[in-house]
Amino acid sequence: MDQETFTHITPKKRSLLTKVGDAVLLSFCFVICSLPVITLGVSCTALYFAVYKRYKEGSETPASDFFRSFRKNLRQGTVLTIFLLAYIGGAGFFLYYSLFGLNRTAPPGWCLPVAVFLMIPAFFMTMFTFPYLARFSNTVVGTIFHCFTFSMMYLGHTIFMWLIFLASIALIVVFPPLALVVPYISAFLCWKLCEPDFNYAILLQDKREHPEKYKSEQPESEEDNEEEYDEDEDSDEEDEEEDEEEDEDDPEYDAETVDEEEDEE
Repeated sequence: MDQETFTHITPKKRSLLTKVGDAVLLSFCFVICSLPVITLGVSCTALYFAVYKRYKEGSETPASDFFRSFRKNLRQGTVLTIFLLAYIGGAGFFLYYSLFGLNRTAPPGWCLPVAVFLMIPAFFMTMFTFPYLARFSNTVVGTIFHCFTFSMMYLGHTIFMWLIFLASIALIVVFPPLALVVPYISAFLCWKLCEPDFNYAILLQDKREHPEKYKSEQPESEEDNEEEYDEDEDSDEEDEEEDEEEDEDDPEYDAETVDEEEDEE
């Protein structure tokens, strides 16, 4: 009995330990690679890619996946990180000036609406940028455009990812050792949100590039329906013929017809 219980529990414990080990290992890689700040986006990309490979494809080499993605996207990810940090920093400073002024100087009335307007692109670009970079190859401008489109189309996912991001920062600030687990959990939650959106985009792109593959399926289904309809008609006719034969063979039917013929005579 003890042996059976042991063999039954061991795989679960092993799986749990593996997941905890992956979380600590990948979060540690993320923290170390994010220290230069300008590589923060590249680290996010690599972490997302490692989580994707682990849960989608069953990869058992999370560290190798992380650093492979890090090297591949280092240049473009760094450019995107610098651009986003500069834009968010500038727009954030302008928003602060619009709210509180500078050197006891009240800002003009038009500053606040403009500052809010400038913050909108940052809100819609940031969350999808690095998950997109982990899954697709594109130019910097193309990546920004597509990420803005994804964020607009899936506004609920965008808001939820911002909440995950802010909650992760708050948890790490309150209890710094959580930095060895929280990045991995955040990447996993974002992966659960982003992947259905990416898969749908891949499906639409495939339909645009290969429309014949999807058009060819419709005539086949129509022909199949016609064949099924013809078979149903044939089966109905056969059933009618069998019913007529049964009626002719029925003795009650014969007696009634004989009586009718005698009455007529």
